[in-house]
Amino acid sequence: MTPSSAWNRVTEECMALGESPFWHPQEERLYWVDIGLKRVWRLHVPSDHLEHWDLTQEAGSIAPARNGGLLLALRDGIYLAATWHDTPQKLADAPYDTARIRFNDGKCDPWGRFWVGTYVETKDKPDGALYCLHTHNTKHPALVEVARGVMAANGLAWSPDSRSLYWADTANHQVDVYPMLGGGHWPPQVG
Repeated sequence: MTPSSAWNRVTEECMALGESPFWHPQEERLYWVDIGLKRVWRLHVPSDHLEHWDLTQEAGSIAPARNGGLLLALRDGIYLAATWHDTPQKLADAPYDTARIRFNDGKCDPWGRFWVGTYVETKDKPDGALYCLHTHNTKHPALVEVARGVMAANGLAWSPDSRSLYWADTANHQVDVYPMLGGGHWPPQVG
């Protein structure tokens, strides 16, 4: 890739719906999911080596796990893959009707917890939600609903001081800002 002030394509491969990018500094790789093709992609930037991993269901998002591996928000639950191409192990079931809702955008917060929103495919009612997965010191991670009432959860981000959560509902064309009450305490609370 040649640096310039214009946008650059990182790959010539066609994507159906690329989302949830993250940079892995130790690996010098850019990761992302292709929801429509049921794939995870990664690009080794120094060598331009691109590879993909086919999944059996849609991956709405991906994030690096604190102790290594990858967290995958698939249609029917949250999974952990210990390594690239490893068989993902389910950490938590999806708490919704998987015939009409799937996980969508997800990211880890400054305290290492995985937050993930949903996408309502049927468009009949805004019963999507935002969840937070807590895996620290527990055999059975807790998936807690933090907010609800959306169609398409996207754009999760935290302010530089970690005091605010930004969360978009794409279908309603709005971005909400919630104060993070209690910081990294469990269960998470937004105001």
